[in-house]
Amino acid sequence: KYSIDAPKVEIETKNDANILSIRIKDNGIGIESKHQRMIFDKFFRVPTGNLHDVKGFGLGLYYVKTVVEAHNGTVEVESDPGKGSCFVVNLNADDRG
Repeated sequence: KYSIDAPKVEIETKNDANILSIRIKDNGIGIESKHQRMIFDKFFRVPTGNLHDVKGFGLGLYYVKTVVEAHNGTVEVESDPGKGSCFVVNLNADDRG
């Protein structure tokens, strides 16, 4: 729902020094840097002015962060408007039980 063109998602995993990294990259509309620090906040939605063409509650990335942190991991975003986003989840393999 956040892509102008046909959505394309790339997923890459890497295990390095007991850190499992999961990288999810898309070709979506991207996120301005001023909003990136807030996208994991509960109910936050990137402002779109008076347009309400994308439905949602602002909970998806909040849930992602909550679950990842419950497993002692981290989640980060790298994004440029018009170029898509890349989310990186890092989990310590020693903490997985």
